[in-house]
Amino acid sequence: MSSTLTAPDLVCPTIDRADRLRRFLEAYWLRPENAFWMALRSEVLAAADWRGPSIDISCGDGVFSFLHAGGVFRDNFDVFTSVGSLDGVHTDHADIFNHVDASYRPEILRPPDYRVDTGTDWKPNLLTKAGRLDLYDELLVHDNNQPLPFDDCTFRTVYCNSIYWVDNIDGFLREMRRITAPDGVVLLEVKLDSVLAYTLEKHRAVLGDRFLDIIGRGRADTWPSMAGRGTWERRFDDAGLTIDRATPFITRTHAHLWDVGLRPIAPLLVELANGVTPETRSRVKRRWVDLFCELCAPFFRPDVDLIPGHAEPAEILYELKPA
Repeated sequence: MSSTLTAPDLVCPTIDRADRLRRFLEAYWLRPENAFWMALRSEVLAAADWRGPSIDISCGDGVFSFLHAGGVFRDNFDVFTSVGSLDGVHTDHADIFNHVDASYRPEILRPPDYRVDTGTDWKPNLLTKAGRLDLYDELLVHDNNQPLPFDDCTFRTVYCNSIYWVDNIDGFLREMRRITAPDGVVLLEVKLDSVLAYTLEKHRAVLGDRFLDIIGRGRADTWPSMAGRGTWERRFDDAGLTIDRATPFITRTHAHLWDVGLRPIAPLLVELANGVTPETRSRVKRRWVDLFCELCAPFFRPDVDLIPGHAEPAEILYELKPA
């Protein structure tokens, strides 16, 4: 495998804070709480060097990494233009994005400022979408509970923002350590189990099971490796990874805003948005994004917390080096 990068080091492009928020809101407009969370992920990740060869593990449809790398879509694209299983969201916790058809051709206004050597995910449909972004040199279907199909010391940048979805977490961390070059870095954006305390779950006796099922859609069940900060850091040490820097960036306030958001009505919003004329959709989307840019702006800092007192963050960016 060869890297397309010609320089030994590549720092992620500098994007104006307001522009970063707008780009993510434009792509994820019907789920502004997700757009906001991912924009914060991108904001803190921008401080880390991205050097090739690189791998984006659990890259999904690639849209996050495309936007983070400075790519810009035309106004007529967002992640909701190609979805499926809308009727199964509340009954089966269906993934509406695990769908692709021949018409999925995102129009790119500006290509990303760098390429990623390899992307992996366990959902082929998402990799098909990622392949249409002109971001990845190679895309592989892979289950992270199994050994990574790469030689030792292959990559100088190993990135993943979905590590808490993996059952075999200790084996997965060892595998990431194995494929990282001696001068490389493992970049992990990790949810902590403190996020569960920043939800409405503690009010189950009042709200009832059905309410919380609609709100949560089984999300906690998909986080088998969720743990506290101490446990995560012990896992890193056991895997032969040392912490170079840890940057908290999701506070209690951020998590509370994200907890409900538009998740319960998102399938209905998607159906409405995709059922009107392109002109109407574009006009409403533009006004919608303008509004949420204003609403989200006061919270768009990693340290914003309106709740008094100290508490654990809900997510941390770890920059790890091979021991």
